[in-house]
Amino acid sequence: MNVVSIFQSMKDMLPTLSDSQGRIAKLIIEQPTKVLQLSIVEFARLCKTSPSTIVELCKRLGFSGFKTLKIAIAQEINLLQTMRPDPSRIGQINKNFFDFVFSELKESIQIVNEDHIRDAAQIILSSSIVEILAYGFDAIAGKDLFLKLKEFGFQVNFFDNPFLQSISAAHLGKKGCAVAISSSHSSTDLLDSMNYSRGSGAKVIAIASPASRIAQACDILLPTYVKTEVFSEGGFLTRYLQLLIVDFVILKMYELDKGKLEEHYRSFEQILAHKRRGDKGVF
Repeated sequence: MNVVSIFQSMKDMLPTLSDSQGRIAKLIIEQPTKVLQLSIVEFARLCKTSPSTIVELCKRLGFSGFKTLKIAIAQEINLLQTMRPDPSRIGQINKNFFDFVFSELKESIQIVNEDHIRDAAQIILSSSIVEILAYGFDAIAGKDLFLKLKEFGFQVNFFDNPFLQSISAAHLGKKGCAVAISSSHSSTDLLDSMNYSRGSGAKVIAIASPASRIAQACDILLPTYVKTEVFSEGGFLTRYLQLLIVDFVILKMYELDKGKLEEHYRSFEQILAHKRRGDKGVF
C-alpha cells in the first residue's frame, strides 16, 4: 500500500499557496479534528476566506470538494490512531462489538448511492466477462463476489497475482467490466490493473474509499467509508462493508434481470445436487 499523507502534501504545498489558501492549509494541519466538525461555510468564515477558495484548495489536493477532503482527513487521523493499538480502546470495543459494528455500518452505508448500485448492477449484467481486482484483506470480498457471479452463470476472473490481474485486465475489451475492491488509499498494483481495464475499453466499478486515488480512477464508485477502524490494516469494519455492498449489487442484479438469473441459478442448483449425490466429499 502506497498512501500519500494529506497533511504532508499540504506542508509541501504551503510555499506555493496564496495567503488565503495558506490559512486554510495551516488550520487543517494544526486543528484537523476541529475542521471535521465544521461546514464549508463555517470553515470559510473561520479562515476569513470564501467557500470557493476552499474548494479550489481541495481540488489542488486531488479531491472533488470539502466533503471528500474531510473524509480523507478523518481516515488519516484514524489510521494514525490505529497504528498504535490501544488495549483499553480495543477492550471497550470488544465488550460491545455487535453494537459497535452495527452503529458504524449503519452510518457508513448511508453514503452509498442507490443509483450507483443500479448502474454497477447494469454494467455487470451487460458484460460478457467480469474481472475482479483485489488483494490481501480485500480479496475476501473479491472471492465472495467471484463465487456469487459464478453461481449466476457469469464468466468471471479472479487472480490473486497482481501481474496476472493486469494481463487479464488488459484484454477485457468494451464488452467486459472490472470490479476493483480496495481499503487502501493508493495501491499501485490495483491502479495499474484498473488503468489496463479502462485502456481496453472496459468499464471499472470500484468498491473503495471516496477519498482514495482508486475512487478517482473508476467509472462507478461504491464508497466504503468507516468513521472508526479497529486496526490499521482494515480487516474488520471495512471488510463487513465491502461484503454488504457486494450483496447490494447482486440483489439489484437479480431485481433487474430476474428471469435470466433465475434460470442460471437453477442450473447451478442442478449441478450442486448432482455433485452432492455423486461425491459427498466435494460439498
